[in-house]
Amino acid sequence: MSEYFLDNYDLALDQETLVAIVQAAGKVLEERGAEDLENGRYKIGDSSVAANIFTYKLSPEIVHHIFSIPLEAICVSSDGHAEECEIIYLPESMLEDCTQCSAELGLYVTEVVGRSGGLPPLHIEHSWNIRGWKGKSLEGEYKVEYSVDGRRISPSNLDLESLDLRNPEDARRLIADIRNNAQSLSADDIDTIYKLIDTISQNGV
Repeated sequence: MSEYFLDNYDLALDQETLVAIVQAAGKVLEERGAEDLENGRYKIGDSSVAANIFTYKLSPEIVHHIFSIPLEAICVSSDGHAEECEIIYLPESMLEDCTQCSAELGLYVTEVVGRSGGLPPLHIEHSWNIRGWKGKSLEGEYKVEYSVDGRRISPSNLDLESLDLRNPEDARRLIADIRNNAQSLSADDIDTIYKLIDTISQNGV
């Protein structure tokens, strides 16, 4: 077990668990991740200073090992990282209107599944997010999205091209459709994120 984690972390999805995993990930990513500035977010108490964000791009080996995604379903960038696969930590920050946000954690993994008959591949985008307003409860969500050639595929066969988002009813239908592929984080999700962070902290592959 890494020095970053307790030996008996609780996998129950209470606030203590969510806060603990964001803090643990933040400690690792501040050491191992690439630091940058986040557009539209500012340091608390000073709207003239952009908030820092820390990003760690995942290797194909990590994606394969942690998420059991076949290597042939992982696109590799020119710098050797898995494309659209990264974990991000955003410390406490505030919006332009001075609304304060708790520290956030985002994990994004994309797999590309080939199809027969010369059809373009199917992109499956997984995301795990923990976020919330400062002083309020954190919320954890897992979501999966499907797309082909950059066009989203509806999980409920909604005809996306026919929607007029200026129409409130169409907008509600789209929101409901997106929510069909979202769910609260599970204990398994938390365990997976801990394994990923531990792997990064141990060897930084």
